[in-house]
Amino acid sequence: MSLDPSRSFFHVNTTEAWLLTGGSLLVGLGMGLLVARWSNRLCETPPRRGETTVTAVLTAGLFALATFVIVFLEAQRVSEVQPDVWWRFGRWAAHLGLLTLLIAATATDLREYIIPDQITFPGVVLGVLLATASGDMQLIHFWVDWNHPLVGLQGPEIPSWLQQHPHWHGLAWSLTGAVTGAGVTWLARGISSAVLGQEAMGFGDVTLMGMIGSFLGWQPMLFVFLLAPFCGLIVGMTVKSLLNRPYVPYGPYLSAAAFLVMLSWKWIWSWEPTPRVSIRKLFGDLPSVAILSGASLVLLLVLLGIVRWWRGGPRESL
Repeated sequence: MSLDPSRSFFHVNTTEAWLLTGGSLLVGLGMGLLVARWSNRLCETPPRRGETTVTAVLTAGLFALATFVIVFLEAQRVSEVQPDVWWRFGRWAAHLGLLTLLIAATATDLREYIIPDQITFPGVVLGVLLATASGDMQLIHFWVDWNHPLVGLQGPEIPSWLQQHPHWHGLAWSLTGAVTGAGVTWLARGISSAVLGQEAMGFGDVTLMGMIGSFLGWQPMLFVFLLAPFCGLIVGMTVKSLLNRPYVPYGPYLSAAAFLVMLSWKWIWSWEPTPRVSIRKLFGDLPSVAILSGASLVLLLVLLGIVRWWRGGPRESL
């Protein structure tokens, strides 16, 4: 593939983008078979008939969809972040890796109401290592301020050390994302357990969100929390109707929300209904970040309430 700077963000034309999408479909099919075998080894309960095929086909479809949206529609392209061309592909590949881990976590959570540490702990380590080694994996920098007076002339304020020390920056934003994901989930877990008088979320949900945060960063993680209740309604009702299960664990909701944020980050970050109200301005103002974090926590508690409402499965998510 040529590196003509006048071409797209990924420097591929339409034909090349479609070839990548088709190739990712085949790769996803193979990865789906591996995920099915991996989840079978992690679970004591044998798989249902056709479950391996469903996992493989679903993984292939999601790989193709992610590639089409990320490469062809440039869904992660924002003006503040301009990674090296090879790390644009590297970030895409890393997010396919995250997607693989999310599918594995969903498969085990749906079957046995548990998210094994063998999935999430190595996932966190992988996310942090990739971010640190590349220094170019972020969806958005650790800190971007669109609120200073000269933003129209100079653009957003980005701390100089982020560019001077890219690898330390990669470590900082990945760890902060992991802490944000795990921390907010842990807090919601504690609050809901105190209110309900029993454990509402398992530790696997905490480590799952830490893993997601290590790949996406702290700003996208807040939107994962915001979208999780809506994914809970859609995914919960779908699984309940297709599998006739009265209780669906939290992992699939959280994974679905992470997938949506991963594939729509450009539009989330650039959303500006009015000149004074925009998403990116919120993240340069600490009080606004605090309010948004509080809203994320509240909506995560709403998700717990939704699941509590239709709970009735054999045991709680661990």
